[in-house]
Amino acid sequence: MKTKLLLLSLITVSNLMALSMEEAVEKAVMLNHTLKSQEHKINASKANEALLDSAFKPTVSSSYRYGNRNFENFISTKEESLFNISVDYNLFNGFYDKYTLESQKYLTDSEQWLLQSNIADLKQLTRKRYLALLQAVENKTVQDEAVLLLEKQLQDSENLLNQGMIAKSKYLKVKVELQSNQQAQLQAGSNIRNAKNALRSLIQEQVDPQTLQAPQSNHVAHTSFEELYKLSLEKRSELKYLEALKKSQESSMDAVDSVYYPKIGVSLDYNKYGDEIIPNGVSYGALGSKENEFMGSVNISYDLYSGGKSDNQKMIHKSQVLSLSEELEQTKLDIKLQLQEAMEQLTVSQGQIEVGRASIVEAQEHYRITKNRYREQLDTTTQLLDARLLLTTAKSNFTLAEYSYQDMLVNIQRVLGE
Repeated sequence: MKTKLLLLSLITVSNLMALSMEEAVEKAVMLNHTLKSQEHKINASKANEALLDSAFKPTVSSSYRYGNRNFENFISTKEESLFNISVDYNLFNGFYDKYTLESQKYLTDSEQWLLQSNIADLKQLTRKRYLALLQAVENKTVQDEAVLLLEKQLQDSENLLNQGMIAKSKYLKVKVELQSNQQAQLQAGSNIRNAKNALRSLIQEQVDPQTLQAPQSNHVAHTSFEELYKLSLEKRSELKYLEALKKSQESSMDAVDSVYYPKIGVSLDYNKYGDEIIPNGVSYGALGSKENEFMGSVNISYDLYSGGKSDNQKMIHKSQVLSLSEELEQTKLDIKLQLQEAMEQLTVSQGQIEVGRASIVEAQEHYRITKNRYREQLDTTTQLLDARLLLTTAKSNFTLAEYSYQDMLVNIQRVLGE
C-alpha cells in the first residue's frame, strides 16, 4: 500500500513539473527584460500625453517682491513690497495643442503595438527553442538506437570472427562504424544541453526534457491561405504600429496649420502693495493710497511671417506620411510572402511525414531480413551496415519532417501575430 502511495505521489509530482509549450511561452513573456523596458517606454509616452494635456488647463502663479531705497519722495516710498497672484488661460491656440496631443496619443499607440510585436517575436522564439529541444531529444534517441544496433552487430561480428567465419577487417569495419556513431551520439547529447540552455535563458528556470509535452494540435493547419492572410492583415501588430505612426504624423501636420490662426489668451492679476516688508497698502499723503489691485487682460497675437518655417515643417510631416504609407504596403507584401512560404513548406512537411512513416516500416523490415541473412553469412558486413544506415536515416528524416511541420506552424502563428 505504501509503495502504491509513493508511486502515486511521484506521478503527481511529475505531472506538476511537466512543461507545455504555451506554459513556456507565458513564462518567457512574464520575465523578459526587453518587454519590461518597452512597458517603461509606454509609461513615459503616457506621461508625455499628460504633459501636453496641461495646455488645456489654466496656470496659476504667485510672486513676492520687496525693495529698499536710500531715499523717498511723494511718489516713491523708501520701502516697497508687492504680492501678486496671476491666472492665465489659453483660450485658443489655432488647434496646435489639440493636434499635438492627438499626435502624442498615436505615438503611445505605436509604442503599445511595438510591444505586441516584440511579444509575438518572443513567443515565436520560445516556441522554436521548445521544439528544438524536443527535436534534439528525438535525435538523441535515434543515435542511441543506432549505437545499440551497432553494438549488437559488433558482438555478432566478434562471434563470427572467433569462429573463423569472417575476416578481421570486416570486424574492424563494424567497430569503426560504431565509434563514428558514438561520436554522433556525444554530439547529440551536447545538442540537448545547448537546447536546454537556450530555452532556460528565456524562461529562467531549469528544464527537464523528459517533462516536456508534445505540441498540441494547431487550428492554423486546417485554415485556408486566403483566410489566414485576411486574419494577418487584421491582427498583425507591425501594420497597426505603422498605421499609428502615420496618424501621428498626420496630426503633427495639422498642428502646423495653427500658424494660420490667431492666438488668444486671457489673464487675471491680483496685486497687493505695501511700504514695508508685509504688503499692507501704500500711503502717498495728499495723493491718496494704493492697497489692492485687480487687473484682467486679453492677449491676441498673429504670426504674419515666419520665414517659411511652417511650410518646411509641413513638408517634413507629409514626407513622413508618404514614407510610412509605402512601408505599410511593403510590409503587407512581406507578410503575404512569409505566409506563402510557410504554407508551402507545411504542405511539403506533411508529405514528408507520410513518406517517412512508411520508410521507417520498410527500413525496419529490410534491416531485420539483412540481419538474419548476415548471421547465416548470406549477406556481407557492408550490406548490414548499409541496412542499419538506411534505418537510422529513415528515422532521422521522419523526425526532421515532424519538427519542420511544427516549425512552420509556429511561423504561421507569427504571421498572424499570435
